[in-house]
Amino acid sequence: MKSRKKQVYFIVFLFLVVPLTLLGIFTYYPIVRGVVLSFTKYNMLLDKADWVGLKNYAYLFKDKYFYIALKNIFKYLLVVPFIQFFSILIAVLVNQKLPGIKFFRTLFYVPVITGSVVVSMAWKWIFNVDGLLNYTLINFGLIKEPILWLSDSRYAIYSAMFVTFWRGLGYYMVIYLAGLQNIPVELYEAAKIDGANKRDIFYKITLPLLRPTMLFCFIISTLAALKVFEEIYLLTQGASGTTTMMYLIYDYAFVRYKFGISAAASVVFSAILLIFTIINFKFFGLGGAKNEK
Repeated sequence: MKSRKKQVYFIVFLFLVVPLTLLGIFTYYPIVRGVVLSFTKYNMLLDKADWVGLKNYAYLFKDKYFYIALKNIFKYLLVVPFIQFFSILIAVLVNQKLPGIKFFRTLFYVPVITGSVVVSMAWKWIFNVDGLLNYTLINFGLIKEPILWLSDSRYAIYSAMFVTFWRGLGYYMVIYLAGLQNIPVELYEAAKIDGANKRDIFYKITLPLLRPTMLFCFIISTLAALKVFEEIYLLTQGASGTTTMMYLIYDYAFVRYKFGISAAASVVFSAILLIFTIINFKFFGLGGAKNEK
């Protein structure tokens, strides 16, 4: 009996050793290495790291671009409630049994599967001085002169935010659609028999049962908003006051070759991500469930 248990434990260990080894190499080691690197001045050519203590963090908190990046990622959080609201709304609409509804589901999902470079090039053309957006607004008499959507600091960050919003709608729509289709139809039928209207059904059945899906979507959309990089890199390259934390980390490491400061920025940014994840769990996860009791 004991030998049988040993065999089972050994087999379990064999199944765990490969994923744990991969996690250690590709996840935990880079995390530890990054934290250690944040306290050093690293020379990539010589592969030499000199201990500097908290100097990298001191430099970071004195850098004006760090505060611009912080301000921009908090601005990006404004996208989260809007993208979730409209994703739920679209998911409810495309969940109806109507002719051709699958075509509309596909249409909304096309931006998600389209390459970020292609999307950014298209939107760069739309936002250009002589692009489609300015041409349309001028022809309708809404503006008199072209607006520098990607060059003017008043508009650049919001233009990038709109592209993020546009790309994300279809992704979250599909997740919410899956959540809606997991809700038993019998609940809706029982509610209709009891005389509930569409509003009551939505707020008292659909939304409460979508709560786990909402928790997931809010967490990943919050993290995605805070970690935005592609749109900034491809549309503005951090110019016109559009620097975000991910772009700043990239800029420190691969443009200015200040790897220690880049690692320090990564550590600070990781702490911010952790805080916002806990907040999401508090309002949509276990904390909320306790309050309902």
